[in-house]
Amino acid sequence: MKDYNKEAHLRSILKAVSYRFLAAIATGSIAYAFTRRLSISLGIASVEAVAKIICYYIHERFWSFIKFGQKKHPLSSLPVNRPIEEKDMEEIKKKLKELGYLSEE
Repeated sequence: MKDYNKEAHLRSILKAVSYRFLAAIATGSIAYAFTRRLSISLGIASVEAVAKIICYYIHERFWSFIKFGQKKHPLSSLPVNRPIEEKDMEEIKKKLKELGYLSEE
């Protein structure tokens, strides 16, 4: 059964890369402010970015196993055998509205 409450590996990787790209610009700028040498600044920013992408990914995956602070949806424990189709989703929403779990919006 697929767990929809967990973050996909690709999402963790993309988050790590996008964040580290911005952070590497900051690191490179700081290094340049201290050294006034572009080659050293770019080298520091590059090595730092790669190392911290790996650290961030490991950190994200580790935290995905820690339940502290996570809110679990009450329906997440239901065994679902296949992806829910749009027509089925409409029926589910209709029933949840009838039962008072969803507003009539």
